Amino acid sequence: MTQPVAQDMTSSQWLIVLVTGAIVLVTVYARRQARRHLPPGPHPLPIIGNALDFPKSHLGREFRDISLKHGDVSYLKVLGQSIIVIGSYEAACEILEKRSANYSNRPESVMVNRTNLDWMFVFQNYTPEWRHYRKAFHGQFIPARLASYEPLVTQVNRILLNNLLSTPEKFSEHLKLAFAAAILRVVYGIDPASSAQPYELVKRLSLIAEDISTPGRHPVEAFSFMERLPDWFPLGTGYRKLAEGWRKEIADEKSGIKDSILTRLIEDGEDEKLARNLTATTYAGERDDALLMLAMAKFPDAQRRAQAELDAVVGHDRLPTFADSPALPYVHALIRETVRWHVVAPIGVPHRSEQDDEYGGFLIPKGSVVITNAWAMSRDERSYPDPEAFRPDRFLTDGKLDFSVARDPFDYIFGFGRRICPGMHFADRSLFIHCASILHTMFISPALDVRGQPRSLDVHMGNEFAIAHIAPFQLRITPRDLRRAELIRSSVSTAA
Repeated sequence: MTQPVAQDMTSSQWLIVLVTGAIVLVTVYARRQARRHLPPGPHPLPIIGNALDFPKSHLGREFRDISLKHGDVSYLKVLGQSIIVIGSYEAACEILEKRSANYSNRPESVMVNRTNLDWMFVFQNYTPEWRHYRKAFHGQFIPARLASYEPLVTQVNRILLNNLLSTPEKFSEHLKLAFAAAILRVVYGIDPASSAQPYELVKRLSLIAEDISTPGRHPVEAFSFMERLPDWFPLGTGYRKLAEGWRKEIADEKSGIKDSILTRLIEDGEDEKLARNLTATTYAGERDDALLMLAMAKFPDAQRRAQAELDAVVGHDRLPTFADSPALPYVHALIRETVRWHVVAPIGVPHRSEQDDEYGGFLIPKGSVVITNAWAMSRDERSYPDPEAFRPDRFLTDGKLDFSVARDPFDYIFGFGRRICPGMHFADRSLFIHCASILHTMFISPALDVRGQPRSLDVHMGNEFAIAHIAPFQLRITPRDLRRAELIRSSVSTAA
């Protein structure tokens, strides 16, 4: 009587084993199929995924290495977060330009929310409000309106030249102040020489935004459970004190203002607070202004060729103006090569996918953080043979600018799609007048040591953060001749 029962039990057990095994196999197969349909990438480890594969020093170079091994669109999963790395210009255009509606949001950020920086244009999501204010802001920087800013930018430039003439050892400080003066005057109507407060405010804002934008900088962005830890917990809660300190620093600026983009936005019916917040983002995009000076000192042949072109077009009895721009193709090529040679924002600001998408037969999951590697694009040998060399003439054909032979770096260093920087044309013109005027009037060379020998210019070109700052360095800056020195002094007295 017991034998049939034992057989029934054994059969039931086998049935359970078979069903369980089938479920496991189906689950494993489904996961493998899902992984198979994701873009290729480094093999993930249990729990932490690709956390150990995530770049730790040179963001552009290390992400480029991943792309070279796994493809132009690569996949990482870091602590549960899907990350898409775009390593080529073509893939970036296909995904972020042609499908921009799906990729115009920003990743969720604990630090952005805790510092109350969610008002900043660059961190806001793609909402109707964002689209409204971008349209209003973009209208202030269209090429047709830029001509009205030229007298102001020229005035700032002449002051810069005079400062370089008087205290050349402070060149980095002078360049930063010149950038601030133009932006603060155009955007806010504020002269930083009369009040240091707005300059220091937006300078600090820029540094905070940079810190927050750096992937992996704050563990709380990956470990969401840290938000639930009590304040007294000894580990993992320090970010709160940091964010609170930053939040207190970022107060609304209430200084008096003159005619500016801010006043025009308000006159057009925009809310004053939102107009201030929007325009603050302009300065927060500060670039490393000493880059041109370093390049000229390291590559004197390029400096001399630009100066020869300036001498032929401008002559010796005046300073360059915006009207000279079309006749100075080598100067423009020099600017393009400088920003390509050292990409200041190697991975830009990440995007986020709003819905599942497909690219090249692979799945880009909803909620993925999408990183565009502008540094890798600047080293694409198909567009830039011998990419580590500094060669402005790569952008020239028969003495004319030709971006069909080498891609214009402005196509990718200012972002993609609907999140492209609206101030890029203003930046282009500002770079031109500063570059042309400095090269027309100054010789830039390495500083001399105590023995009178040129110092080394093997400067650290950092890429470990969202903004790749250049380590401090010294230069020797002298007027090309007495006539040009006098032109600088007279231009300042005339402007005054």
